[in-house]
Amino acid sequence: MQLNNDEGNIGIITNERIIENLQEDKKNLYKVVDKLEKRIATFEKVLASHAKCIGRLAHDKENRNEQS
Repeated sequence: MQLNNDEGNIGIITNERIIENLQEDKKNLYKVVDKLEKRIATFEKVLASHAKCIGRLAHDKENRNEQS
């Protein structure tokens, strides 16, 4: 039940209004959590890529030290 019009209910918070606000808060929370999950997934990919690069650099350094 949408209660976007408070006419006649000035100063009164109805149970329906409380439920509507809680549902909206829940939707907003899910949006935030979804964005965080996407950012974490991207961060994990970046970390994996960086670890791979660091491993290559360490391997190249070992090869250069062995050749010297």
